[in-house]
Amino acid sequence: MSGRHWNEENQRWEETGSGPATMSSPPPPRPDFAPPPTSWPEPELTGPAAPPTGRNRRYALVLVGAAVLGAAVATTVTLVGRGDDPGPDPKPTRAAAATSTPTTSPPGPTASATPSTTSSTTGELPSGYREVTDETGFTLAVPDDWNRTESKQGVFYKSSDKTSLIQVFTIEEPDTTPLASLSTASETLSTANPGYEEVSLEETTAPDGASEAVTDDAAELVYAYDSEELGARRKVVDFSFTAQDGTQYAVLVAGPDTDWPAQRDRLTTVLSRFSPA
Repeated sequence: MSGRHWNEENQRWEETGSGPATMSSPPPPRPDFAPPPTSWPEPELTGPAAPPTGRNRRYALVLVGAAVLGAAVATTVTLVGRGDDPGPDPKPTRAAAATSTPTTSPPGPTASATPSTTSSTTGELPSGYREVTDETGFTLAVPDDWNRTESKQGVFYKSSDKTSLIQVFTIEEPDTTPLASLSTASETLSTANPGYEEVSLEETTAPDGASEAVTDDAAELVYAYDSEELGARRKVVDFSFTAQDGTQYAVLVAGPDTDWPAQRDRLTTVLSRFSPA
């Protein structure tokens, strides 16, 4: 059997058969291995667009809080004390006079803190009193030598020794009556003033001699307490009423307990010239 085969030992092709082996030309050289194929280019991966020149990437954490809104109110509510200025009274429905002087004065000359006064031409005021048109607009009669002050609690006229005072403010609580307002005030005052005593609380009418602006829709609270300002006991008459224009006012007259009933007489004089703002 003849044939050709590659002799690994001799490194040549040889004939297979019965005859002598014949020499053959050396096999062609092995072909060089072809170079590896050119690699495919790496695909371009599309990433996020580069930020605009000059701008940095920002990461912000936004905290959102729900705002708690209180019930809307029609008027500004402040705390008002009765008696001393200021007096402790946490009742939240008492307000200072609604037309109180603004904290920021309008352009122009600074207004004087001294209220304008109009001398009585009728001769009906007791000696030592004058009629005053207050800066807030209302009119009343006050002792000649008493000084005016104003705070969130209302308008005050005080004696020079500060033992006695007149306080005026509006009642801003909606849907209330003079009696209900004074009843609530008495409850509050009883917890805020040492030695508090409610002497009387009742519905009443305009006192004799009061101006026509004071209607008969009124109530009166008389009470006493130990005043830290005086270092003595003070007695107060608190008169709440609806004025002719529908505004509710409180006029409070206080003085030493030993002066009673001068406080009640003074209240009558104050109201004799009262006119709302």
